[in-house]
Amino acid sequence: MANRIKRNTSDRLFDAVNGILLVLIGIVTLYPFWNILVLSFNNALDTLRGGIYLWPRSFTLDNFKIIFDLPQLTTAFRNSFLRTVIGSVLSVGSTAMLAYVISRRDFIFQKLLQRLFVITMYVSGGLIPIYFVIKGLGLLDNFLVYLIPMLLQPFYLLVTRSYMDGLPGSLQESAQIDGANDFVIFAKIIFPLSMPIIATILLFVAVDQWNAWFDTFIYTTNKNLSTLQYELVKILSQSTASVKNDADLRNKLAGGTGVVSTPQSIRMAITIVATIPIVVVYPFVQKYFVHGMTLGAVKG
Repeated sequence: MANRIKRNTSDRLFDAVNGILLVLIGIVTLYPFWNILVLSFNNALDTLRGGIYLWPRSFTLDNFKIIFDLPQLTTAFRNSFLRTVIGSVLSVGSTAMLAYVISRRDFIFQKLLQRLFVITMYVSGGLIPIYFVIKGLGLLDNFLVYLIPMLLQPFYLLVTRSYMDGLPGSLQESAQIDGANDFVIFAKIIFPLSMPIIATILLFVAVDQWNAWFDTFIYTTNKNLSTLQYELVKILSQSTASVKNDADLRNKLAGGTGVVSTPQSIRMAITIVATIPIVVVYPFVQKYFVHGMTLGAVKG
């Protein structure tokens, strides 16, 4: 073709170097997770010998059998799943509704509320005052402690508000002329048009909820409220104990099943169990990421 751009040697060299760098970055990024996966499927005693990099040297499912036999794991997984699903839906719903309110130009407290939310991003009362607030609300040892404090996160709110602020105002005006109130406008016009940013925020909140463990550590003492990430933290703490404690942990983890494992192998297996759900969900909302975050960041 006459209009075809001719590529010289420097262009080809640039593409080659760029491709090699991207491949190296991909390997550096993915290899740690791959190595954890390999170690989780390798025999625990064989892992102690070291030298396992790309493939399991002695394939086994014993590590996963042990962690799924742990008495607290089923309860912890259930709590993590419930707080992720319920908390994400409530948080995104609350964020979207409030973002719509402060995106309305005719709302007289629009700028005041925005400034207050921005202040909370940089100023915090600290752990002790927050603890007493949670205690005063009666949320200690209560499943609601996983939901209510995370209903609104200022950064997600402001990003969502910026996205909604970029929607054509004529849509709302025409709906108002037809007699629609704010609830109808939000539910049938604003929310459907905001699905890219809603899906993006939904994944961010879901990851926050799924990975949370510190609130379990601080606000709960009831074992029935334990979460998967908190159980992972406890395993990580136990794996750094003394050799004697490591031996005790191996015996405890074996639980009379005859299966022997080590803290390192258990740590790898439970890391995979805690990570896989989010990795599985991510591809379904990935297409919204660039579109949602880019448009949401156009205006401040």
